[in-house]
Amino acid sequence: MLDLMTHLFRLQAIVEEGSLRRAAERLSITQPALSRSLAKLEKRFGQPLLERGARGVTPTPFGAKVLSSVLRLSRHWELAEQELQSSDTSKKMRLRIRAGPLWRAVVLPGLIGELQRAFPNLVIELQNADFETAIPDLLEGRVDVFFGGLQIADEIDKRLSRRQFTVVHDRVVARADHPLFGRLRPNGSLEPQVLLDYPWLIYSIDPAYESATVHASIERLGRAPEIRITCESLISAIGLLQKSDCLSILPDAAVTEARGPQIIPVPVQLGRKRTRSGAIFRDEMADWPPLAYLLALCSARFAETESHTGR
Repeated sequence: MLDLMTHLFRLQAIVEEGSLRRAAERLSITQPALSRSLAKLEKRFGQPLLERGARGVTPTPFGAKVLSSVLRLSRHWELAEQELQSSDTSKKMRLRIRAGPLWRAVVLPGLIGELQRAFPNLVIELQNADFETAIPDLLEGRVDVFFGGLQIADEIDKRLSRRQFTVVHDRVVARADHPLFGRLRPNGSLEPQVLLDYPWLIYSIDPAYESATVHASIERLGRAPEIRITCESLISAIGLLQKSDCLSILPDAAVTEARGPQIIPVPVQLGRKRTRSGAIFRDEMADWPPLAYLLALCSARFAETESHTGR
């Protein structure tokens, strides 16, 4: 078993370096020894793993599949080693997180401090979510957990687990003292056409928000609103709404905790969308203490929030 793992990790080095010579130098072994490892793997799997070209070696389609499993095993091996060395307080553990804007800006900052107090030697890498690569990066061990909309894994790989914590609602929002609220009807509703009298901000991190703003307005109101600002940052978008007459469509969970001037929903339904939100992670990570603790913090946080809002 250990011999096989050694050969697999050597394959990983060859692909990462793009050359047997450079991989041999990196691993401090001879090139013939590396070639023998490759030959043993190809004999075991019964097909070629690498192709040689003008730019070096690259994995065959089957080799890429093997490499994906190797990367996952490599991360699992690293976590197991950290657990075995947990009595050594000088050893650092590492948790790699990818998170969507709502999680990155609103949810996780309030939880990471608690996580670090529980695990003082934990190094946390918090990165912006790339929705196109999130699942491959999870499967191959480059990321340990993804936080965001669970729709990216509707047909989830059997090696991954998904845990829902909340449902996010997208709503038309504005600052609480916006002049629009002075035009409410006696029953508290608003004539939808009023939305066209004010400038709009589009939260552009996700093309769905632009689509909801423009297409839903045309469908409901007959024409698109006047778009004055596009903004990729959720924090900046909230700040701009607090200081302008702009309207926008944003996730409700983001604006309910906005600091400073309050941002509230406008009583008009326009392109409203519900998104299941939570965490996706590899099965073998579920019992890893830092991740298990973070997931428990998330669960408690949303249970408390929803009890206050009545949802």
